[in-house]
Amino acid sequence: MSAEQSRAFGRQILPVAGIGLVGVLPVLLGGSNSLLNIAVLIGIYFIVCIGLSLIFGIGGQLSLAQAAFYGIGAYTSALFTTKLGAPVLLGFCAAALTAGVIGWILAAPILRLRTVYLAMATLAFGEILITLIRENRGLTGGSTGLLNLPAPAVGPFAFDTPLSYYYLVWTVALAAAWVARNIIRSRIGLGLRALSDTEIGAASCGVDVARFKTWMFTLGAVLAGIAGALFVHYITFISPDSFSVSFSILMVMILAIGGRDSLAGALLGAIAVTVLPILLASYDRYSELIFGVLFLAAVMFLPNGLAGAGSSLVRRLTVSARSSGERASD
Repeated sequence: MSAEQSRAFGRQILPVAGIGLVGVLPVLLGGSNSLLNIAVLIGIYFIVCIGLSLIFGIGGQLSLAQAAFYGIGAYTSALFTTKLGAPVLLGFCAAALTAGVIGWILAAPILRLRTVYLAMATLAFGEILITLIRENRGLTGGSTGLLNLPAPAVGPFAFDTPLSYYYLVWTVALAAAWVARNIIRSRIGLGLRALSDTEIGAASCGVDVARFKTWMFTLGAVLAGIAGALFVHYITFISPDSFSVSFSILMVMILAIGGRDSLAGALLGAIAVTVLPILLASYDRYSELIFGVLFLAAVMFLPNGLAGAGSSLVRRLTVSARSSGERASD
């Protein structure tokens, strides 16, 4: 089998293997609710970071608005289900639509900015949203939030256990990853990578910079909105503290650790950022210090993240094995 055939086979088999792993993971976890809770949280973070990977990792636009769209989706679904009595799945659709429309409207003016100015503008948008939520107490519950959010259901079946919600979240996550993977490998993905390097050069090659930026920003908003709705209906509670700017910074940290320009990096980063604090909890007051040191080491010594380091290791092993085989044949 040639190298190109091996890569093609890998591209075909990896998604199937990923789906299979998600399917059997509850069995591997032994059905533990605490471990399933962690797996659900990882899936939700993964969905948010898929969108951020397109915006920041592929497109090169440092946006800190993911927390805002996460909150928009969460509050939209919560209000639809508690104030209007709508089914939760309809609330999920409303969350995706509302976050997407607001993202599309915001994209035109805000994506004219670049680098740190874009980051500051998106940060300001998030802070404005938090203020509006806290001040509209009659609608959003203010700082107290809303309680007793219903679980999603399809007919008589309700996703009201960690196991059932795990399958719901990861079904959405795999669907989002499949869509993002096809975008990355398409002409749109090539255009995003081009404008990440130089917008002027991309425009000179025929890339519609404004349209591509708007598309990726809107899709990132949609995915963050869905993830926010999934999160609040899982914990059955919503308050503005869950959607502060620290959440957006956490998502950027996930991509920095895992690798910002690949879906594998988004997944590995989500696992690391979710699991590490739990493992370090036994170190009490030193846990945050240790986490900070590990994060700094990852940024310094793994510039392409865990996914990039893994890819480099596989390439080296492949070249070494091929060289050994050639020497043996000689």
